[in-house]
Amino acid sequence: MSGLDVKAMLVEVETLLGLAGPLPPEAESAIEKLLNGIELLTADRMELTQEVQRLRELLERKKQLKNAGDESSEPCAVPTNPTDHSSEKRRRALRKKQRRSLDRRSFKEVPIHEIIACPVDPATLPPDAVRGTAESVVVQDIRIEPHNICFQVETWYSPSEKKVFRGTLPSGYDQGDFGANLRALILSMKYCGNMSERKIGEFLENFNVQVSAGSLSNILTGTAAAFEREYHDVLVAGLSSTPYQQTDDTSARVAGQAWHTHILCNPFYTFYSTRSGKDRLSVLAVLQNRESPSFRFNARTLELLRQEFSIPQKWQQWLTDFVGGCGGDVELDAVLTRGLLDGVFGDRCVQTRTAIEHAAAIIAYRQQTRVPVIQVLVCDDAGQFKLLTDHVALCWIHDGRHYERLSPVVPRHQQAWDGFLDRYWDYYRRLQDYRGSPSPSQAEALREEFDQLFSTRTGYDALDKRISMTLGKREELLTVLKHPSAPLHNNVSELGARVSARRRDVSLHSRSVHGARAMDIFTTLVQTCRKQSQSAYAYFRAHLRRSTEAPSLATLIQSAASV
Repeated sequence: MSGLDVKAMLVEVETLLGLAGPLPPEAESAIEKLLNGIELLTADRMELTQEVQRLRELLERKKQLKNAGDESSEPCAVPTNPTDHSSEKRRRALRKKQRRSLDRRSFKEVPIHEIIACPVDPATLPPDAVRGTAESVVVQDIRIEPHNICFQVETWYSPSEKKVFRGTLPSGYDQGDFGANLRALILSMKYCGNMSERKIGEFLENFNVQVSAGSLSNILTGTAAAFEREYHDVLVAGLSSTPYQQTDDTSARVAGQAWHTHILCNPFYTFYSTRSGKDRLSVLAVLQNRESPSFRFNARTLELLRQEFSIPQKWQQWLTDFVGGCGGDVELDAVLTRGLLDGVFGDRCVQTRTAIEHAAAIIAYRQQTRVPVIQVLVCDDAGQFKLLTDHVALCWIHDGRHYERLSPVVPRHQQAWDGFLDRYWDYYRRLQDYRGSPSPSQAEALREEFDQLFSTRTGYDALDKRISMTLGKREELLTVLKHPSAPLHNNVSELGARVSARRRDVSLHSRSVHGARAMDIFTTLVQTCRKQSQSAYAYFRAHLRRSTEAPSLATLIQSAASV
């Protein structure tokens, strides 16, 4: 029986039930269970159909690789669920006023570099012609041409000192065979234009720039060391610019291994850090821009373990004795902590050992002064983000996608699902309004409305289960009522992750950890320049020239945040 036949049959059943009039409670309950059973069977059928389609596409891809003589290649991953579960249309329908699409170019005044007169041939003018005001027609153009410089470096020799004195090259031209302008252009083509190294080489070859593939790779990776300080300063300034931060991660490949690119951002900056893991310790290392987190053992570590991790009393006592023997407070690096716990646990009690590690790393982060500590972290519901900060704000868009994934086939379930989603996004809109003009009375009213909305029971089991799960996240979803500056969604960090995903489409992976670090540094600087309305090319050029007037992104972030 096809899906259309099932839907037609259910519509007929609903019609007959409507004609039958009120039914006994037992009959209503039995019918409700049967209809929910149909929903479960239909959902299972849809999952099986999608899995069959995925396997067919995977098999077809393998056949294509075999015919192309490349059986060793790993077949491309096929999406397991291509259905669009976006809530954008429904949310837009609830907005009071749509923002018009604006052309950003209309806000920028084009600088004039040259003025050329366009006279009228006097022979074509009648005798009574009077000269009027000239009309200005601005045409944008660009020059791309090589500019090779031969520096005549003076040399002097002192016989008495037996020493050669040489003249110095100007700043920006003393870093090898390529000047600051060319190196800045190469960086911009890679990290602004998302071009591969090969295509950058082909582009430059068209303009008679002689640069080898090795030199090109060295510029794209070796130059990153000059921007390490600025990279860290961007993180510190960004963390200081708002009381909340947004975070997400996306997959990455480094030297053929599966890694993860972490994104930390707000409206003023975007910070990237690629790590081998995405567990809680990796996230803590990202928040501090360190290779690995430090670990602090003191009374607060013990308190956190008792409140959140519930480790056995035996290990609580061991930790109490250890802290007491160290004077009540000790901070260790990753190597010393690993050695300490190896000596105590060995291969035993993995969960307890992990809990102690995580609690010590969390307390070390909260008490360090190297970077500002985040007050509110806007993220998804992944476990590695919990307990790091005082407050966690979950993304309403992520939560709403779970509702959009439901595909009811029973008419009464479709009606209940559609009606509840309208109420869901209407409540979301009122939360957005609250952020613009918060007040204690309005916050209390929104809390009561939340409890009422997510206590709804519809008789559609899948929807009711999802509603109860949202109710269980009440505090995290309503963080905005205490911290109105925190956004209701995590779209900004998802857009940051999309940048890495598009980069991955061009360059499948970084060939080394050093290359991944360079990618993080330059992607951070380019995306932050974009948020600060700065030219990334001009920024790179100024810093490579070591100009005293080179803009500091950290200063720009601080200025923008203070407005």
